[in-house]
Amino acid sequence: MRIKMSAVATATAMVLGAFSTAASADLLITEYIEGGGYNKAIELYNSGDAAQSLNGYKLVRYKDGATTTTEMLAFADQEIPAKGILVIRHADAVLNLDSSVTSMIGGLQQNGTDAVALLNGDTVVDIVGAVPTPKDWGKDVTLRRSNTTSSMVAKDTFDENDWTSQPKDTVDGFGCIGENACTFVVEPGVLLITEYIEGGSSNKAIEISNVGGSAINLDDNEYELRLYFNGQTTVGNFEALSGILDAGKSIVYHNSAAADEFKVGTESKVTWFNGDDAMVLTKDGAVIDSIGKVGEQLKWSDGDFSTVDKTLRRKDSVKVGDTDISDTYPGTSKDQWLVLPKDTSDGLNCPGESACDGSVTPPEPEPETGPCTNCETLTPVADPTTFNGDIYYSDVLSGDFANADELKNALSIIIAKDHKYLTYKQVWSTLTHADQDPDNDKNVIEIYTGKSISKYDNQTSGSGAGKWNREHVWAKSHGFPSDSQWGYTDAHHLRPSDPGINTARSNNDFGACGDTGEEVLFNGVGTGNYLNKTTDCWEPRDVVKGDVARMIMYMDTRYQGTDTTTTNMPDLVAVDRLTTTDEDSAPLIGTLCTLYAWNKLDAVDTYEQNRNNQVYKYQGNRNPFIDRPELVQEVYGAVCGDDPNPGLIVEGDIVTPESVTEGSAYTIDASAITAGEGVALTYKWEQIVAEEKTVVGSEAVLSLAAPMVKADTTLNFTLTISDGTLETTKAVSLPVTNVPLTLDVTFAGNTKLTEGESTSITATVADAPEGTSYSWKQLSGNTAVFTATDLTLDVTSPSVNIDQVLVFELTATVGEESFSKSVSIEVTNTEDTGWTKPDGAGSLGGLMTLLLPLMWLRRRQG
Repeated sequence: MRIKMSAVATATAMVLGAFSTAASADLLITEYIEGGGYNKAIELYNSGDAAQSLNGYKLVRYKDGATTTTEMLAFADQEIPAKGILVIRHADAVLNLDSSVTSMIGGLQQNGTDAVALLNGDTVVDIVGAVPTPKDWGKDVTLRRSNTTSSMVAKDTFDENDWTSQPKDTVDGFGCIGENACTFVVEPGVLLITEYIEGGSSNKAIEISNVGGSAINLDDNEYELRLYFNGQTTVGNFEALSGILDAGKSIVYHNSAAADEFKVGTESKVTWFNGDDAMVLTKDGAVIDSIGKVGEQLKWSDGDFSTVDKTLRRKDSVKVGDTDISDTYPGTSKDQWLVLPKDTSDGLNCPGESACDGSVTPPEPEPETGPCTNCETLTPVADPTTFNGDIYYSDVLSGDFANADELKNALSIIIAKDHKYLTYKQVWSTLTHADQDPDNDKNVIEIYTGKSISKYDNQTSGSGAGKWNREHVWAKSHGFPSDSQWGYTDAHHLRPSDPGINTARSNNDFGACGDTGEEVLFNGVGTGNYLNKTTDCWEPRDVVKGDVARMIMYMDTRYQGTDTTTTNMPDLVAVDRLTTTDEDSAPLIGTLCTLYAWNKLDAVDTYEQNRNNQVYKYQGNRNPFIDRPELVQEVYGAVCGDDPNPGLIVEGDIVTPESVTEGSAYTIDASAITAGEGVALTYKWEQIVAEEKTVVGSEAVLSLAAPMVKADTTLNFTLTISDGTLETTKAVSLPVTNVPLTLDVTFAGNTKLTEGESTSITATVADAPEGTSYSWKQLSGNTAVFTATDLTLDVTSPSVNIDQVLVFELTATVGEESFSKSVSIEVTNTEDTGWTKPDGAGSLGGLMTLLLPLMWLRRRQG
């Protein structure tokens, strides 16, 4: 985990890259969905005639109107074929795509306030949404790119006229370009027997799966799984199938006396087979699949294949069942099965050759009883004994973040992912586990008194004397007064508390008021908690100050206002001050930097770690500041004067020319920048070209010559200033003006010829730059025979029907620029021998004048 960019560097990155010219005219975004739940997806289209590699490309978002980017997905070895489509979606998005779509990969998350851009390196190729983004511009909507010539062009700025809007969760346009829904042919469902277990004793099970591409309504037809005993031709036991069976899902029947690992699905007498009994799957009486041969009692085997003492799994390639129940068995049917050892059960309830990978819902764990008055019995949703923090926080530990806010947002996503909403009643039970007294498992510990009290003494009604209740450490009136809001029942900040002490704390902020407030008493004895009623400040006892700090930081991080539709929660903000009475209902609480100091004063202990595990067990998410205490400084250190990545503070400006002309000398002057009186500074100037940086100077003043450029361009530099311990970076941009190449060219030589004659034209170029190269070409007129060497053109004029002009062009090239000038050669037609121009007098002369062109043409053709 690294926060590697300062705010200045972030701005630099955007100026230098984010809004530059698009890198590919062929690759563009053609569809965008921000729908309910996880329905987030982007469609990319390669409009070119060649395959497009995505190496170096990435999708980013400008989160909530920001002008800095957050990377969502960096492509590696993907390629989009010519006219092909690639769909990128959230891992849990529900999209029904045709097989013609190149591929569909996970890893996307955006909100309706986020612009999404496709970048090649740091260059914007195409973008959906404006930066900075108007609020909720793309929330709960599907956008499709219009299939017009002007629309189907990648753009680095958002033009809403290129897009049409579709209702929320419209997904039928992914996989084809244009404004209309795709017309895909949906692959039908296919029902097969996919697993057969004939193990030891009663370890018998059979699995039926939908291996097709769409759901099967089993109630539309009569589907039956039939068992034929001992070579009989009449049905023994059978199961009628019903309900909807989605593609890739299975139905399992097991023997009631089987071992527990085989008890998947439903127990059934259809599993009363012994390896010599035929199994038949039918649809409306017709056979659609079978194992064994009806009318024959054998333990069928061939090589490794056997219907006794084996587990058989259908191979992935099989899409058609064995419908002939009277042919020789197993015959070629044995090639459809993967043969596994006796009593192998780890593939039940998922089709395919492999063991189930965990996507199948495991059996519900045994419920635990919360021993408190009127408590619900809770079912765990996570197992803290198998928790792996490196995996849970992997997106943060391996991530690069421009600033602390980006890191905080990434943490928020992680701890929101598997968060299960608890009812306020269920919180009672959760606290009996989370706050259990380590020395007495029948008691809980109150947060402010430290008292150990019976779990059964929870205050369910009446007087709170001698009871405990549920304290909202982030006061619920500060942003979430309703128990329908997730923060109200979030057990990570709810703690057992004495009702009287809870009342004294009220909804006051946390702050350092031990010197100005009064100590709060419990049964006439000081508690170490202090209350200043004038400033509405509460200071908890020392041994829980760190606990309080990390709970407040958890709430500030968990609820960012990004999943309001789900949690009904505002953006909670921990502020570095005591809030006012007028702000009692605002989603604010203080005092942040006092809490930051308390976090250092009272480090994480085993009690708090166990509490985190128990809340995780029943609520499904964790407090990252307990698991990873170093994250407190990474997220909050900078705002509390403890920046983990401090930068050098400097004053003064860099003086730069407004622009320079190509080839001219210039200076960029940073000598006015200081870091305090007498502080010696060092300088490192780097020029940025694409993603490469080159050191170009080490003094305060940078002196260079502008390069020769083909068009107006901008030079980009960074200046790193250091005092030997700290450093800061500043960005500098310098426009360079292109001066078009102009040369003084003159031509010498005969430029008036009769057809068939030759001439030599010599060009003279005054003050030609060193390395200038020359080329000639004919621009107009009948094609002439010519040769050209550098500045000399030798031409033989062609035969012409009428007088005409031949135009030749000399092009001088210097580097990437060129200059052209043309020369004209007049060619005169030669009349045929013996032909005399007629006298134009009189009517005959007039007639001859009219007929002359035709006669002349025929004469020439002859």
